[in-house]
Amino acid sequence: MPKRSAISPERRQQLQAKNACYVITCYKDEFLCKDHPNGRCERGFFSLFLQVLYGMAFAKKYNLPYTVDFSNVQYAYSGNQDSDRNNFWEVLMVQRSPSSGFIPLVNLRYETHPLRIWSRHFIRSLHQTLQSEIRLQDKLLDKANAIKERFKAFKILGLHARRTDHPTEVPPVSERALIKKIEKKITAFDRLFVATDDAAFLEMLKARFPQKVLAHDFVRSAGQKAIHDHGGNSNGILLGEQALLDCLSLSFCQELILSPSNLSYAALLFQPETPYTLAESNAAAWSRRKTLLAYRLNQWGIRKW
Repeated sequence: MPKRSAISPERRQQLQAKNACYVITCYKDEFLCKDHPNGRCERGFFSLFLQVLYGMAFAKKYNLPYTVDFSNVQYAYSGNQDSDRNNFWEVLMVQRSPSSGFIPLVNLRYETHPLRIWSRHFIRSLHQTLQSEIRLQDKLLDKANAIKERFKAFKILGLHARRTDHPTEVPPVSERALIKKIEKKITAFDRLFVATDDAAFLEMLKARFPQKVLAHDFVRSAGQKAIHDHGGNSNGILLGEQALLDCLSLSFCQELILSPSNLSYAALLFQPETPYTLAESNAAAWSRRKTLLAYRLNQWGIRKW
């Protein structure tokens, strides 16, 4: 039985077709997105971001031009909830335009599924794709550079704590365990940069570590609902921009305390040599190790991926 990730002869023929252009998108039920039949995608920004990176690497492997299209349904980052759909990727990133007359070839799950492989070697390989293929729009790049310049004045410990809806994906680490990790390291740093979706958690850290905490004035949740939940009326483009800036800010720090989440993982893709500690529950650690083991076994040809 072939591996699920193996390219079938039929698919290979499609990839080799003249004028084929690889389309990276969240498509129908390929990525287990339950709301697609209703014209919505509820995935978080960095789930989509990682999919794009995998898709870019896949397209380069097969020498295909590609395009990123997040205009097929309403995403949390598509603009205001009552606005027309747009391709939010093009608002935030510089995208190369495919040649006219191309034949769209939509990505499949096992070609671009956004797995997190917590291996420095694998992270470095995705970093190379990011470096060669991703370019921020100038206005967003200016904002990122301004943050980087401000951060140069301090030695900063970065913390990413995803709190709100994270328990629906992986069991979270306790607040007490997070505090212990911060206290163990904070004396060696001038500041603690906090990227979190939880407004109450941020206020608690400010009280616990006065004069230490840095955080952007960004949209946060006051409850358990995710910031990107479609029930709100937030400006989706703003949410995507803020997620990117939080992630980039983490990459500007000298050391990191991370969550088992896509935003944390992406921070390492921007700066793969940064020392980091994962704040994770036993269940989350077991899930991470299983994924890494499956990846290794697939590399060695022992297990079907």
